[in-house]
Amino acid sequence: MQKKKLKLLEEITANDMAPYYEKVCEELKWNVNKTVLNEMKERNKKALDAFDEEINYSIDNLSVVEVKEAYLNKANYLSKIGDKENTIKTLSQAYDKTVSLGYKLDNVSHCIRIGLFFMDLDLIRRSLQRSESLIEEGADWHSRNCYKICKSLYSLIVRDFIAATDVFVDAICTFVCTELISYDNFIKYTILSGLLTLSRSELKRNLIDNPDIQEALHYNNTLKEYLFSLYECEYKRFFERLAEVETMMREDMLLHKHYSFYIREMKIKAYDQLLSTYISVNLSYMANQFGVSSEYIENDISKLIAAGRLNYKIDKVNETVVNIPNNMKNEVFKSVLKQGDLLLNRVHKLSRVINI
Repeated sequence: MQKKKLKLLEEITANDMAPYYEKVCEELKWNVNKTVLNEMKERNKKALDAFDEEINYSIDNLSVVEVKEAYLNKANYLSKIGDKENTIKTLSQAYDKTVSLGYKLDNVSHCIRIGLFFMDLDLIRRSLQRSESLIEEGADWHSRNCYKICKSLYSLIVRDFIAATDVFVDAICTFVCTELISYDNFIKYTILSGLLTLSRSELKRNLIDNPDIQEALHYNNTLKEYLFSLYECEYKRFFERLAEVETMMREDMLLHKHYSFYIREMKIKAYDQLLSTYISVNLSYMANQFGVSSEYIENDISKLIAAGRLNYKIDKVNETVVNIPNNMKNEVFKSVLKQGDLLLNRVHKLSRVINI
């Protein structure tokens, strides 16, 4: 922990990130080194004064293109030192001077990156709405792809893994947005979200048999075994890799707050994958399959059954988990009632049209 703190402080001081330093100290309850802070602020002021002079000169003597560039230079510096509010303000000023659709999209993409860095969901959402409006005017292929990746990252943050998976899987062969995330992180998010949301047949078609995924996983054994162990029903190995995935998610900025939810859902998926193929399963056999104790399996499954997440029951006498078949008659009855109501509404509307 101390090494990470020292590394963060080193980066902050090396880049004169006075606004970000104040924010970090406030959130992490660190003591502020006022000497270092004042020195950074002084250097920030000199740099910003120079940018303001450049902006004023451009306004008085140059074209609107040079004015826009001057504002963007200032925005890039403010972004570098971690001044979120003033970065957004300056980007807005640059946007007002921008004519080209491509440059407007670049401007909004910068806002999205700021939102992702500070986890400002409102800023990301508003920026995505602006991007969507601009893209409808006729954006190029690269801008459309980057918009999709931005939207999928937002989906991850708000725990919409289904929407994120749809975009990630679709973008495997066309990923180009390295300014947002690295290709390694893109593959990681694709695997994690895909394993949670895709069926077994979809996993094989979209991930396991995908040559780009195979090539990427050649350099990441943890994700490779995590993916293949669930598909190949090697549950002990899957649980071992799941523990590593938990650590991976806890250290990930976008996924940290979802790791408990994700681990629980993946355990449910693995349990159900095993149990659904049998009428009943012995607890000791199941424990052996997952490489844990019978007490752990019984306790874990009983909680999930009580929460309504697994449609099974535990037979304590025989020490088994029993599959409870779905009552299809009730489901069919509900479906008939729903379809009947829809049909009656349509007949009623049609009769009014005929009467007229």
